This record gives sequence, structure tokens and C-alpha cells, in this order.
Amino acid sequence: MSLRILVCSILVTASTTLPAWSLEITPFQVRNFSPTALVHGLPIAETPYVLPAGATSVNTSFDMASNATVSTRSNQDIILDGESYIATLGLRYGLSDTLQLGIDLPWVWHSEGFMDSFISDWHDFFGLPNGDRDDLQDDQLNYLYSREGKELLGLDDETNGFGDLRLQLAWQIKTTEQSAYTLRTQLKAPTGDADKLTGSEAWDISLALSAQRDFPLGKGQGALWGGFGVSWLGDGEVLEEDVEDYAANGWIGAGWAPLDWLALKLQIDSHTALYDNNLTELGDPAVMLTMGGTLALGEKTLLDIGVGEDLNVNASPDVTLHLNLAHKF
Repeated sequence: MSLRILVCSILVTASTTLPAWSLEITPFQVRNFSPTALVHGLPIAETPYVLPAGATSVNTSFDMASNATVSTRSNQDIILDGESYIATLGLRYGLSDTLQLGIDLPWVWHSEGFMDSFISDWHDFFGLPNGDRDDLQDDQLNYLYSREGKELLGLDDETNGFGDLRLQLAWQIKTTEQSAYTLRTQLKAPTGDADKLTGSEAWDISLALSAQRDFPLGKGQGALWGGFGVSWLGDGEVLEEDVEDYAANGWIGAGWAPLDWLALKLQIDSHTALYDNNLTELGDPAVMLTMGGTLALGEKTLLDIGVGEDLNVNASPDVTLHLNLAHKF
């Protein structure tokens, strides 16, 4: 009951206090925030509309990922039980009307967390299974992987630090008033720490193609978007014997803005296995669903709010919460 009251209160408050602005519908900028996946530099969904020459945008995102899984198979044991928080500062600058430079610097924090009981209530509210949570203690940190009795990954103390820096260059191949197609290349630099699971200590390179189509929908505006990327994963220090050389990922999403200040959005993200391993947590493709929307807080300021679930259970975090505040100058 308390969750229903909270959701209704947020919607009522927003509908009575926000001014009307023209709203740009953009993809959710989310990724797989599992502790063994977030260290790799796969491209993420971004708007294919690049900034005009000389324009700048700044975005600050906060993601909370709750992991709760335990598995044993073929002399292997894995426990991913804890919460990871990722705060990212991103800058975009229009080099020309078709070229855009970008940089993202994350701060990663692994903790025992405090959301386990809330997430169990969330699952009950929507009739979702609780998975391995019933077998794990609430609010503890234990990221562990062992093979044949040898511990190859272990983290049970709270830790934080800078993640891996990501540099990107986007080229808008084609654009019209209602569509855009963009090719984006990204370089991930090893600025994180593998021992803290804030980075892989490897250089990764990726290339992605993204597209979006906007169109009138009822009395509002609709949008469809999608993209596909390939990544070369460098030799790092996180399960280096198992990490794949290459990975592919993609995303598809839809949005509807029934009001000038509100958009509702749905997005599915997926990637191939990042490790050569028969455990679901490491060696299965990940499929993630993010639901939520965008609020226009000003003429050039947008706030994304999203909740994510793992469609391929245990291949990505059980639940993620996503906030992204973006402003154009």
C-alpha cells in the first residue's frame, strides 16, 4: 500500500507543479550494471541527434543496481549479492553540425546497500518472482566467484573509486526533421581498479550505429529508436582467462509524449556473453527491460527516471534504478 501511495503522490505532484515545455524524447542511457559486466566498455543507447556546432550538453546520471544471485555448476561457485551505485558525469560538444565529441567519467561504489526489503515489496506489488533473494541475507555485500576451490574474484568490503573513462566520437550520417542515423565510436581507458571492481584495467574499443524516428501520435508525439554495436574487449584483470575477445550488443525502444513536459518510455537492451563460461551470471546473454519516462524541468533540462528488470534472469542485476539529469547550453 505504501508503494502505491508513493507512486501516486509523485505523479500528482508533477502534474500540478511542472510548467509546459517542448519535450525531446531520448533513449535511456543504461547498461548492464552487474559487477562483472559494468567494467567493460560496451556502447549504450544515446540519441542519434548530435549537437549543432559549438553547442554543449552536460548530463549527470545515477544508477543503483541490486544483485542477488547464487549458483553452483561444474566445480564453480558464484555469489553476486550486494548493491552497486554508479554516478557518471558526461559531456557532449558539437564539433560541427555532424560531428560530436563526448566524454563520460563514472564513480563506482559497491556496498551492502539498503534496498533489499523494498525490492521484495516491489516484486510482491507487481507479482514478480523473488528469485534467490529468499536464500540470501538482506543488505550484505558478497561478490564471489571460485573454480575448483580457487577464488578468482572476491569482494566483501565496501569500496569505491573512479571507473573507466569513456571517450567517444559521433558522426551523424543522415538527419531529417523527424529522423537521424549516427555512427559512434568509443574508447574505454583503464582508469578504474580491477581489485575494487570499478574497472577492468583494459582498453576497450567499440563501434555502434543508432537510429531514431519521431512522429505524431494522437495528441502528442511518438518515437522509435534502436541501435547495434560491436566491441573489442582488451586483456584486463577481471577474470582475464574467461573474458571474450569480442561482444555485440543492441537496444530497441519506444516513447510517447502525451504532454509537453512528460514522456513515457520503454526500452530493451541486450548483449552477448562477456565471458566464456557456463554459469548464467557470466556466460549467458543479458536482456534488460527499462520502463519509465522523462520530465521536462526547463526548456533545455530533462530528467530521466527508469526502473529496470532482468528478462534473462541472473545475467544482469535483479533490479536497477536510473536517474539522468541533462542540460543543454
